[in-house]
Amino acid sequence: MNTEFSQESQVLDLLSSPNPKGLTRMQIAKCLGIDRASVCYRIRDLQEQGRVWVVRKGLCPVTGNRSEFLTANREIAMSLPPSARTHKEKSEQTGTLF
Repeated sequence: MNTEFSQESQVLDLLSSPNPKGLTRMQIAKCLGIDRASVCYRIRDLQEQGRVWVVRKGLCPVTGNRSEFLTANREIAMSLPPSARTHKEKSEQTGTLF
């Protein structure tokens, strides 16, 4: 079985739920029982493909650190104002993380 594809599809399935608040990378890792670094790798690829969006930024309920809350639910992402629909590239262009 292709583990990379399996993890990517698990992440997409979890983020496709109709949860308007989104999930942090650490929440995804805990829910799926996979390493956070693997989640970060999958999320980066999915963001580059335009399949995952940042819903909001706030404190992660698991770590207490500032985090991005993510979704793969297109309806939720498109219901946000364009300025709120961020991708990693946008943050890198401005030189700020948040």
